[in-house]
Amino acid sequence: MIDKSVIVTGASSSLGAHITRSLVNEGARVFDAARRLDRLTALADELADAPGRVVPLETDVTLVEDAARMAEAAVEAFGGIDALVNNAGFEVRGGIEELAVEDFERMFQTNVTGMYLCTRAVVPYLKERGGSVVNIGSTVVPRPPRNRFGYVATKGAVDAMTRALASDLGPHRIRVNSVRPGLVPSEFRGTNEADAKDLLARIAPPMQALEAVGAGTDIAAMVTFLVSDEAAWITGALIDVDGGYALGTP
Repeated sequence: MIDKSVIVTGASSSLGAHITRSLVNEGARVFDAARRLDRLTALADELADAPGRVVPLETDVTLVEDAARMAEAAVEAFGGIDALVNNAGFEVRGGIEELAVEDFERMFQTNVTGMYLCTRAVVPYLKERGGSVVNIGSTVVPRPPRNRFGYVATKGAVDAMTRALASDLGPHRIRVNSVRPGLVPSEFRGTNEADAKDLLARIAPPMQALEAVGAGTDIAAMVTFLVSDEAAWITGALIDVDGGYALGTP
């Protein structure tokens, strides 16, 4: 069981919801933050009988005041914070000549600045008793697809910030790691999970070392491990959970 208080951003759907379910089913108290309150509430209702607990809060991670309010509300609900999972993300695809400046900046605002704001907001509380920050990166960094350079750039920044913050925060007993998903079904990829799973079953096996198609639960399991005390000596790690996609198998 994981007796910890954890904030999960971008928790209203797909990967964030899988992470929440995994943590709550292990007994964690999870503060779910996202922009879609109705979906957060539905997830909390779904997990009402689980060993842990869910508290939802409508949050925009790109706003300084929302990040601060999120951290304060989590402390008020649970008495402290043990971990933060920076899962909120956004993508617009397009080549260098097609991608609008506004979309490029919005990706950085959500994927990088949002991570910075949320982490900065919780660090004072994590310093009180040590803790863990888990950032959701992507295997697009070691294996960049075409026409997604803006998103790749944001996730490269996530990797760099993860390692730098692990060094900065280590003396305060705060671990910082990044989980980099491969090709897994996700609403983030522009379709529902069921349709995405069918699509990936056709296209993913030739591109990765393992033929099996991954799932959001695979990513959630690694996040849960990194939050737990079993990962107490792991920090600054960029962990690919991808069936070998980042290996570049043709």
